[in-house]
Amino acid sequence: MKKSLIALAVLAASGAAMAQSSVSVYGIADIWLGSVKGEVVDGAEKTSVRNTALESGGVNISRIGFKGTEDLGGGLKANFQIETSIALDKPSSTSLGNRTAFVGLSGGFGAVELGKNWTSYDDIRASANDSFNAIVAASFNTWLGYEYNPNNVIKYVTPEFNGFSGSVTYSLGEDKTATTSASSIYGLGAQYANGPLFVGFAHQTQKQNGTNGVFSAVPGIAAAVLSEDQLDDLSAELGAGVQGKTTYNLINGSYDFGVAKLVAGYNQVKQTFVGSTDNVKANEWNLGVEVPLAANLKGSLGYASSKLKGNGTEFAKTTGYTATLMYSLSKRTNLYAVAAQAKFKDTVTNDFSAKLNAYAVGINHKF
Repeated sequence: MKKSLIALAVLAASGAAMAQSSVSVYGIADIWLGSVKGEVVDGAEKTSVRNTALESGGVNISRIGFKGTEDLGGGLKANFQIETSIALDKPSSTSLGNRTAFVGLSGGFGAVELGKNWTSYDDIRASANDSFNAIVAASFNTWLGYEYNPNNVIKYVTPEFNGFSGSVTYSLGEDKTATTSASSIYGLGAQYANGPLFVGFAHQTQKQNGTNGVFSAVPGIAAAVLSEDQLDDLSAELGAGVQGKTTYNLINGSYDFGVAKLVAGYNQVKQTFVGSTDNVKANEWNLGVEVPLAANLKGSLGYASSKLKGNGTEFAKTTGYTATLMYSLSKRTNLYAVAAQAKFKDTVTNDFSAKLNAYAVGINHKF
C-alpha cells in the first residue's frame, strides 16, 4: 500500500513538472529542382552560364529547431530556442545553431533573449515582404544585404498593446582593440497589426570598427552573377573592409482585402566611412500582391528596385521580378513553382550589366 502511495506521489509530481515546462521539435524541409542562368555583359563581351540544379531552400530555408519554455510562477517564464539550417542536398555543411540560439525570460514586461538572434529590422521586413517572404522574394535579389541574425545579441520584445508592439536588439562585436572601439549592430522595430492591416517601421545601424564589423553586402543579383574580381570591385566601392557604419531605415505595410493581399515597402540605406567624406546611399522599394486562386492554390507577384548613389551620383541600379504559385497538399505540405529575374546595371558607363533568370519547382514540408 505504501509503495502504491509513493508511486502515485511520484507520478503526480512528474505530471505537475511536465505541465509547467515543455520542449518541442519543429522544422522545414524544402528542396527545389530548376534551371538558373547567369548573364554578364561587359562592353562588347557577353558571357552566360546555365545550370540545372537541385538545391535546398526555395521558399524557406530548410531547418530543424528545438524550443521550450518553463513556467517559473507569477507569470514569469524561462525560454530557449536553438535553430539550425540544413542543406538537404549537402547536409555535411550543417552547423548547429547557425540560425538561432538564445535563452531568456518573459512575462508581463515582455521578453528578454540572450544569444544569436534575429534583428528587429529583420522582424519587420519579414512581416511585409513580397512573394510570401520567400527566399526568392524580389527584394532579396535586388536590395543591399544586411546582417539579419548576428551573434552576441541582447534582444527585448515589448508586450502587445491594442495591436502595437516593438523590439530592440543590440549585438556586441567583441573586437575592441587598443586603437579601435568595438563593432556593433543596433536595431529597433515598431509595428501595428490589427486584422487585415499591418504597418511597420525599422531601423538598423551596423558599425564596422574591427574584425567582427559588418557592412551591407552587395545586392543579391551581384553576389550570384558577378565574377570574383567584379564582386571585389563592387564591394570596395561599397566600403567593405574599412571603418564606418551602415544605417537602414525601412517602412512597410500590408493590407489583406480577402480577394488579394497587397504588400509594399520603402528602404533607405546609407554608408559613411571613418576619415572620409565619401558616402554610399541606396533608395529601395518593393511591391507585391498575393492572391488566393482556388481552395488549395495561391499565387504571388513581386517587384523590387534599388538605386545606388556614391556621393550623390547614381552609379548602379537593380530591379527584380518574382512570380510564385503555391499548391497545398495539406496544412503542412506545399508544392510550388517559381519564376524569378534580377538585373544589375552600371548607370555611369551603361556598358556593364548582369542578369539572373531562375525557374524552379519544389516541395515544402513543415513539421
